[in-house]
Amino acid sequence: MEHISISAIHRFVEVHALWAYIILYLGVIIEGEIVVIFAGIFSFLGSINLFIAFAAIVLGGITKSFLGYTIGYYLNKHHSHKPVISKIERRISYFLPRFKEKPFWSIFISRFFLLGIGWFTLVFAGYKNIAIKLYAKAEALSLALWSIGFLALGHFFGYTALSISRDVRKVLVLILIFFILFFILEKIIAFVVELFTIKDFDEYEE
Repeated sequence: MEHISISAIHRFVEVHALWAYIILYLGVIIEGEIVVIFAGIFSFLGSINLFIAFAAIVLGGITKSFLGYTIGYYLNKHHSHKPVISKIERRISYFLPRFKEKPFWSIFISRFFLLGIGWFTLVFAGYKNIAIKLYAKAEALSLALWSIGFLALGHFFGYTALSISRDVRKVLVLILIFFILFFILEKIIAFVVELFTIKDFDEYEE
């Protein structure tokens, strides 16, 4: 019965693989971490094709990069006086205080932050008219590392959970625990990076 439960989930996703790729594409545009990790889990189970999943992730990332920069460029041209722009600038300055001095690094690292800072950074890059070549290079390198990293993490979650138990209920609980631990760790890393960047910025100001 336990094996049938796991197999049933595997077959359900496999039958609806097209929808899985569409959700993956849209999920990456919205934010991305959770859907990419699940893509890694289901590709490990064999429910979806790893290479098609990777293509959907990359396409979603490219779409997000294009939309973010375009929105920022549009805001610069037509709505630069709006209060929302000041809010975006303050948010970026808080998390990435050296954006103006090091735009490549800021754009690259922003994809790995939580709380939607990635979207704010892309819009801000377009608003500040960051050179397209620099922007594309930073986004391409960030997307490649981010995609491979989170897919691998999903494989690890799936492999570890199934190695411990084949009971679908226990597997789901283990995956939930992995997610919680991962997001706690990511928040800690983001906090440490934030402290160092703010410290460097303060020293730079002095």
